[in-house]
Amino acid sequence: MMTLYSGTTCPFSQRCRIVLFEKGMDFEVVDVDLDNKPEDLVIMNPYNRTPVLVERDLALFESNIINEYIDDRFPHPQLMPADPVMRARARLFLFRFENELFYHVDALEQGTTKQADKARSFIKE
Repeated sequence: MMTLYSGTTCPFSQRCRIVLFEKGMDFEVVDVDLDNKPEDLVIMNPYNRTPVLVERDLALFESNIINEYIDDRFPHPQLMPADPVMRARARLFLFRFENELFYHVDALEQGTTKQADKARSFIKE
């Protein structure tokens, strides 16, 4: 069985949870308090961040790598288009979503009022 170490408020961890649910996978979630991380997290991920997916003796980190592994390892249902052009477009969409929207999550959650207002304004545009 796979185990996903997931930050409860981490949007990258949520992406992995969504992929695992969409694939219908049987997996265990270990919720990680990002302010009080378990000591073994740094052993599994040298960057000491979530998400981390553990399957037998394999430990993967970084949501994009985890999600591509899951889609490759369990090809049905297929999450990415089969056509290379459409798959590239989907990856560009995900890249832009991550860089233009996820970028603002910290400002919304932990920033000053001014930073949060600026992030909200950018997202609305």
